[in-house]
Amino acid sequence: MEISKNGSDKTLIIVDNVFESLTKLLKIVENKGIEDNGISELAAVSKNAKLSDNISIGAFSYISDNTEIGENTKIATQVFIGKNVKIGKNVKLYPGVKIYHECIIGDDCTIHANAVIGSDGFGFKTDSKGKYQKVPHVGIVIIENDVEIGANTVIDRATFGETIIRKGVKMDNLIQVGHNVEIGSNTVMAAQTGIAGSTQIGENCMIGGQSGFAPHLKIANGSKFQAQSGVNKNIKTENGAFQGTPAIDFTNHMKSTVVFKNLPEMQKKILDLEREIMKIKQELDESKNH
Repeated sequence: MEISKNGSDKTLIIVDNVFESLTKLLKIVENKGIEDNGISELAAVSKNAKLSDNISIGAFSYISDNTEIGENTKIATQVFIGKNVKIGKNVKLYPGVKIYHECIIGDDCTIHANAVIGSDGFGFKTDSKGKYQKVPHVGIVIIENDVEIGANTVIDRATFGETIIRKGVKMDNLIQVGHNVEIGSNTVMAAQTGIAGSTQIGENCMIGGQSGFAPHLKIANGSKFQAQSGVNKNIKTENGAFQGTPAIDFTNHMKSTVVFKNLPEMQKKILDLEREIMKIKQELDESKNH
């Protein structure tokens, strides 16, 4: 970094990376929105909960039996944490977050308002009479270190085993993650994305808003999906870019869009050609008859 006048009456601060430097400055002045006043008298904390040092718990939050909470974790108001939950160090839970029983949250995670971690997946099967019977979900959710989860996002617990959000994942608001999904490290996804059960998203993927993934898919590392992509088959080649429903190669989709916009004109030309061909055929038939 250097400071320069650069022939101006204003002082210029020259840095290698503007965004990175601005981010560092904003972290200094950021208001995290969670009061750091220790454990509120209006919070309900089980006697069996294990709390580390420098923890803050806001009013009307509930901490269940055998929960473990790491040091420097900040829990806002009206947060529910179920039995046997494990929460790491330096975690921030904003108002209204719900973490169901047995789930595991790693270090340095941020979970924004009204997100739900560990609710049942959407699992129902018809019985012999055609009536839907609920399939119990006895698995958990594991969220690894340095994950951020947006407001009103829901991550379902596994039917068996784990739903896993790997380290460094960043999730926007209003995202639905189904049971037994695994999201690879450093993947980012925008709002209103939905991932159906047992799909595996690779590492370093980028997923645009309102994208949807069918169940039981495997998505290669580095895959990029434009907004509103609908993915219904496995992606095997790494670092590809896709768009559309069903999602296809991004470049091919752009070419297809050009064709699609011209379809009315192309249809008119085809109909005109058909009429012209019919006219020529009739003329040939008439000449043969004469």
